[in-house]
Amino acid sequence: MPESNESVMIVGQFTCEYNTYLGTSLPLLDIVQSQGLSIHVQKRHPNMVVYLNNISDILSSPDYIGMNPKEPDSIDLVKVYSDNILLAIKLDKNNNYYYIASLYDITPAKLNKNLNNGRLKSYK
Repeated sequence: MPESNESVMIVGQFTCEYNTYLGTSLPLLDIVQSQGLSIHVQKRHPNMVVYLNNISDILSSPDYIGMNPKEPDSIDLVKVYSDNILLAIKLDKNNNYYYIASLYDITPAKLNKNLNNGRLKSYK
């Protein structure tokens, strides 16, 4: 979650289409990116830094969408480039927005497993 003194930038909207695909009724709010996201990605997923510039593309046209059963009020968006990029988004109820918690790659095997077990669904 972004620190309270950290600036955030609106990068997208949680759309009603997300709810339709997920069968949920999560609130339609802004999706923000904090300064800390790039620090997190550099530290934890350094080979994914190049995909930070693709966030708006992932938000507007993901290839797959799903929910993490361990994280209520969160969604995962996956876009297939030369890597399978997962954008983890969580709801911050206190600040009334969603924030991008992480961005990382998932293997083709994990993508297929998540599609087969229903955790991810094709989007559009």
